[in-house]
This record gives sequence, C-alpha cells and structure tokens, in this order.
Amino acid sequence: MSIKIRKKDPATEQPLLSLSEVTLGYPGIIALEKVSFCLKRGEFLGIIGPNGSGKSTLLKGILGLLRPLEGEIRLFGASPKNRAARSKIGYVPQMSKSDTDFPALVKDVALMGLYARIGWLRRPNETHRQMVAQSLARMGIAALAERPIGELSGGQYQKVMLARALVNNPEFLVLDEPTAAVDISAQRAILELLEGLNREQGITVLMVSHDINEIVHFCDRILLLDGKVRAFGTPAEVLTKENLKSVYGSRVFIYDHHGHPHVMVGDFDD
Repeated sequence: MSIKIRKKDPATEQPLLSLSEVTLGYPGIIALEKVSFCLKRGEFLGIIGPNGSGKSTLLKGILGLLRPLEGEIRLFGASPKNRAARSKIGYVPQMSKSDTDFPALVKDVALMGLYARIGWLRRPNETHRQMVAQSLARMGIAALAERPIGELSGGQYQKVMLARALVNNPEFLVLDEPTAAVDISAQRAILELLEGLNREQGITVLMVSHDINEIVHFCDRILLLDGKVRAFGTPAEVLTKENLKSVYGSRVFIYDHHGHPHVMVGDFDD
C-alpha cells in the first residue's frame, strides 16, 4: 500500500467540512481553541494527538453534539445540526465493554444505522432488511448476521459497527479510534476496508487514531492536535521531529520504512 496522490478536481473543491476559528469546551473548561481546517470530498483525514488533546471533543463538534463556544462549523454547507447534513454521515464510536454486553444479534445492531430513516416506533420492512444484509456482506461478515454481538471478537465487532455506519450509504465516515481494541491482523483488515471505501467508493473518511504509524499509509492529510491545531498538512509535512516533540514532549525518532515515515516517540537508550 502507498500514500495516495489525488489529482485535484475543480468540481469537488468545495469543502465537505470546514471549521473557522472554532473553540469547543465544557462548563469551566476549554478543550480546543481556535481550530481552523477544511476537508474536501474524497479525502482521507487522520487526526492524532496525545490523550486529552481534544480529539473526541472535536468529533462531538463535527457531529453536532457540542455547540462551539466561538467560531463556525459547516458540514455539507450547513450547520452540523442540520438534519439533511447529518443524514449523510456514518459514525463509528470508540469500542467499550458495555457495547459488547448488549443483548442483540449482529443484524439488529446493523439495523440501528437505519433508525433515523425508519423511525424508532416503526417496524423495518423487507427493503430495510436487504440493506442490512448488503452492508454486512460489504464488510465480509454476512455469515455473522444471526450471531449475538457479545460472542464476537474485537475485529468482528468493529466490522459490525462499520456495517451499521454504512447501511445508510453515507458520503462521510467519521471514526473514533476504530482499531484501538483489536489485534494486529484485525487492525490491518479494518484499515484496508477503510482504504477501499475511500479509494474505490469515494467515501470521505475522518479517522481519529492513537497510533501514528497505522494511518500514514492511508491519509491524504493529518491533523495534529494538542488543545489547538499544532500542524495540518500531508503526512510528510506534519510528521516532523519538531511537530511531534512539541506535542508529545519526548524524544522522537523518524526513519524510512519501505518509503514511508515511521515514528517512534519516547525515551530510548543511545
């Protein structure tokens, strides 16, 4: 796999997502300050930063779950709270133990991605069930449809969450550390699925990651956060010793690994 180089298309230059001088926070706390960047249609954006840097807070703002204290967020040219704009988003949250304890079948969890379309009090019809079956097949997990969600491995569970996010055919996929609780082989499988969705189907992807090196092969651009935007640009522009040391506060080693930068952060013996 290699880092993508996309040709610019004037017809797609209008940003899918734009933030202008956005400050986000909670009562008595500023979590992110003066954030500005844009995301074009068809791009793959990776968001990195240490714990507490504001990554999850940023997602809440983009998803319309947290109102900016200052500045403006535009999603598909509208407010993130706009129903039409929100209907174009698929969201995969962080995995938690309580999620896997939920007593439901895989097909029922995937169906939840259609509730905004169906309505909570209406029964799904055959068209909806076919959409679920197609989404599970798209993720390669059709055989798991009747399996209780609690019996799945971490990688299988995350594929179900992807199927749920994709069942409504979104234009924009937002993921919060989708590979954080899975083994290495499952990480690779999930990232390759995301790469295919982005490259082959044109879905715009925004992914928060705890692992700098796992996303460098897939991202067009990277956003480095630490309470504010520390760097934004191509992987080569963002993943420099100066940028990473300013955020992680440790010694940084960057070496070439099959043509891509590989980053090590920490204190190492000479």
